[in-house]
Amino acid sequence: AYAYAYTHAYTHTAKMPSKKKDKAQREKAKAKKRERKQRMEREIAGKVLVKNATDMKDIFQILTAFRDYKKLDLSCCYKRYDELKESEKSWAFDLLQKNMEKHYKGCESVGWNSANKKKELAHDDCRYVIAYTQVSSENKKENEDSNVKQSDTMESKPVGYVMWRFLMDDNGSGEFIPVLYLWEIHIEEQYRRKGLGKYLMTISELAAWKLQMNKIILTAFSSNPGSIKFFQGKMKFEVDETDPILCEPDEPCGYRILSKTRAVPSAS
Repeated sequence: AYAYAYTHAYTHTAKMPSKKKDKAQREKAKAKKRERKQRMEREIAGKVLVKNATDMKDIFQILTAFRDYKKLDLSCCYKRYDELKESEKSWAFDLLQKNMEKHYKGCESVGWNSANKKKELAHDDCRYVIAYTQVSSENKKENEDSNVKQSDTMESKPVGYVMWRFLMDDNGSGEFIPVLYLWEIHIEEQYRRKGLGKYLMTISELAAWKLQMNKIILTAFSSNPGSIKFFQGKMKFEVDETDPILCEPDEPCGYRILSKTRAVPSAS
């Protein structure tokens, strides 16, 4: 009798799931499955966009008006690393080293390694926009009568560059999205504060949006406040969701991750 009474009491007091609750749980599971499928489809589509962007031979095919920077009488070219002259490869690395080595060395979590940096610059997916000025050079030619003859010719001299890669990157919520990751931007001292940096950044931004990247992302050293001020002030970049200060505020790492998101028109 006691056992029956205990069982009887338990069955009446236990909370059994209602049909309404069951339906809500099923709907929630369906929504999660649907979101996983949509995320997978977005990532597949994103990879196609990244491949198409990387395969583009010349960004100035779609940014024709930006090939020449008339204010400083400069012209720009779009190149892969293997299209650079040996002198341009050396120049790009030397300018980077001159501008940034101290910041790398001052950041313990990154550090400076010349070999690794050269390898980064030479990656197959790196794309360069290089600004050139025209300078005269004297070519001495000797004629048949052994008289020395001089003639002035013009040659292109690089004065600044921006380098980026198109890739899939974490949006901070576990989903990978297509981005233009701006790896480097460096300008010769005599061409700074004349608008060239903003010009190269504008080309980068327009390239990203024209090729349907979701974001432009870059890394800036905390020890270089001038660059952070430029990116956030003039170029309107914001702190990215993956910025280490947001993710691990108690562990300063010496750099910031900044980004700019493509504005998507709202459906009317």
